[in-house]
Amino acid sequence: MVIYKKALFTVIILLFSVFSFSQKKHILLETHLKKIEHHFKVNFNYESTLIKNTSCEVCFFNEKESLEYHLSALHKELQLDFTLVTPTKIVISKPGKKYLLFFDADYKTPIPDVFITDYGTNNTWVTNANGELHFKNTVPEEITISHLKYGKQTIVLDSLKGNNIELERITQNLDELFIYSYFTNGIYKNNDGSFLIKPDKINFLAGQTSHDVIKSIENLPQVVSNSESVADLIIRGGTQDQNLFVWNNIKVYQNHHFFGLISAFNENLISSINLYDNATPARYGNNTSGVISLEHNSEISKKTSGGLGINFLSQDAYLKVPISKKSEIQLSGRKSTTEFWKSQTYLKYSKKVFQSSFVDSENALQNDDITNQENFRFYDVQFQYTYKLNDKNTLNVNGIYLKNHLSYTEEDVQNVNSKKSDLEQNNMALGANWEHYFANKSQIKTSFNYSKHIMEGSNFLLSKDIASNEYNSIANYESLLEYTSKNFASGFNYSLGFAYDYLLVVNNTTNFNSLFISKKHQNNSIYNVFAAVNYQKNKIDAAFVLHNAYYEFLNSNQIEPRFYFTYKFSPQFNVQLRGERKTQNLSQIVDLENNFLGIEKRRWTMANNTVSPIQKSNQIDVTVNLKTNKSNLSAGVYHKKVNGITTSNQGFQNLHQFENQFGKYIINGFQAHYNFKTRNFNTWISYNYGVNKYEFKSLAPSVFYNNNDIRNRVISGVNYKYKAFNLALGMEYYSGKPFTTINNEQPINLGVFNTINYNTPNTERLSNYLRFDSTISYQFNFEERLRVKIAFGMINITNRENILNRYYTLSEDKQSVEVLDKYGLEFTPNLSLNIDF
Repeated sequence: MVIYKKALFTVIILLFSVFSFSQKKHILLETHLKKIEHHFKVNFNYESTLIKNTSCEVCFFNEKESLEYHLSALHKELQLDFTLVTPTKIVISKPGKKYLLFFDADYKTPIPDVFITDYGTNNTWVTNANGELHFKNTVPEEITISHLKYGKQTIVLDSLKGNNIELERITQNLDELFIYSYFTNGIYKNNDGSFLIKPDKINFLAGQTSHDVIKSIENLPQVVSNSESVADLIIRGGTQDQNLFVWNNIKVYQNHHFFGLISAFNENLISSINLYDNATPARYGNNTSGVISLEHNSEISKKTSGGLGINFLSQDAYLKVPISKKSEIQLSGRKSTTEFWKSQTYLKYSKKVFQSSFVDSENALQNDDITNQENFRFYDVQFQYTYKLNDKNTLNVNGIYLKNHLSYTEEDVQNVNSKKSDLEQNNMALGANWEHYFANKSQIKTSFNYSKHIMEGSNFLLSKDIASNEYNSIANYESLLEYTSKNFASGFNYSLGFAYDYLLVVNNTTNFNSLFISKKHQNNSIYNVFAAVNYQKNKIDAAFVLHNAYYEFLNSNQIEPRFYFTYKFSPQFNVQLRGERKTQNLSQIVDLENNFLGIEKRRWTMANNTVSPIQKSNQIDVTVNLKTNKSNLSAGVYHKKVNGITTSNQGFQNLHQFENQFGKYIINGFQAHYNFKTRNFNTWISYNYGVNKYEFKSLAPSVFYNNNDIRNRVISGVNYKYKAFNLALGMEYYSGKPFTTINNEQPINLGVFNTINYNTPNTERLSNYLRFDSTISYQFNFEERLRVKIAFGMINITNRENILNRYYTLSEDKQSVEVLDKYGLEFTPNLSLNIDF
């Protein structure tokens, strides 16, 4: 009993001791800090709301302990940072990211020499060789990071889940700064107003079963094709021949397969695409509308990778093989399946392409005594060899060859006579590019390029009295030297360069019926000198460019100033002003409707001031950009004028079809884009309003609507992702384009040669265009590196009849007028299977 009482007494004493220990006094932190200040002769700096009414248990002052001891104890209990800024000043703040690690998004390697600026105080840091940044004092809330190869962006540190920051390399555009994704993942708008597209990060767009590198551009508000063709991209009213396509710094003059229905560039190797619709960079010349630049990745892969794909039109494959730690070769190829299988997709495409041409089966079958057969195929191959001598020197050798071939045979029912016609398009391009980075982060680039486009056709028909050969080619030899200097500290950088182009254009025509032969060769040397100054610091991002082009054949010197100025009121809101002047001496003309089987009628030709002058464009725009975490809004107005156009390069199919008058067009417009997205859901809507008018002083009337006057255009889409499942829905609407009607009371002007009696040009409009598309895809991940993706796309899911063009022609006996309407694609499904490893 005594033992029990002693044990009970001991337990009570222990419990009382523990209870007493737990009942330590809570002292106001502010009172405790004043004691520390008085004893150690220091001052605390903090926001009053940070410690207001805060109490602590460890706030007992011990004169025998050091200042560091007291600060450490407070940090452990209160989870606050106490930073000794000076020997007498201590800053109290919430815990922040004391260090950051910067990695390459693709290769997961550390990035040294990243320049970091505190957005609020303008304090600066630079990452070390391991891509690390350690903050010694106060951690900033928001930073701006800059790097020569990764561009520039602003990051709020509280939005980071960890300390690692992954950056995406932007090797092809050293003067562009990343802002935000535009209408879907992988499509971004830059601070200079251009657009950056990363095909490997784009989910399938509505109607597409592959990442068609050109089709993705058509979702932007300022880009439209009124013929459903990537061979007719209209960028702010400009025609296709006014656009410049550049593949790995090489100019190419054919961007399509299947006469414009699909892109000619295999997306498997394309790492980035840039679209410039204004304020074009200094190095680009000889075009008056948009510039589309496509680039391969020049980084050396760590492992071999590749893939296979097939759909209802073609099959493709690609391979990336690192030969060593310093070199790599990339290969890709694509070939049509039409030689052994004419799928429903092919039949729908061919019906759209061949309508109203000599290959149109409906026209050919009007003659019961003749049978016909058409065979079409296409393919393309690409390669890139990269040799990285060291971190400062890289050599790239690139090549591409693409070809389309159509053969068309007519045979009488007795199998006595037959005639075969052919149409072939091909483009070959080769280039070598060397880049050297100096210790001060400056860069010098040298490139030598060659590109040639050929279109050759033979028209031999039984159904019509036609026997002719046509040939058109354009070759470009180019050399370029460019030096770029970057100074992140001052915000200024500049570039200087020289480029030489030698152009050769050949046009041959042989008409066996009239015994007419024409051979025309044109050549011209263009000497380009250019310079640019950029300023990128704080709230201002601006550039001024001067490009001077001397056209030797015309003895014409053209000065082309270009600029942009962006003012950032905040990281979320900016206003931008852009402008440019550009010139070009190339254009595509249409001389005869039955050229090249009536399918591809355009020929490249060169300015000579008699048949075709130099084209000169002037453009200015103002844009407002607003973004939040989940949405962005962009809206602006633009004005563009192009002088030096001719009636023969505008595609007239009315009373001006066979004339060749000089003139201009002027377009004034407004464009807007809104995008909202969450982690799995993304939706957008874009709108463009434009009034586009011609002015030809020698015609009556002299002012009338442009053939490409698309007054209103709306394009919208929805993307939804759930795990490995993706759904894309899209809608495109635009008002009908102008066309010229005939005089119904007297449709024909009678004479030695009867002609059609037209009304005033472009006073009527086609019916409005409306199309809905969708794509469903699913990705299987079998192993770490083996991915299988299946996609099913549907174009024009409502099967709406959209009239793309209307024109008139005389019947064979020249006594009546026939109306010819060209329609868009009918409901067209496609299925694709892609395997990547």
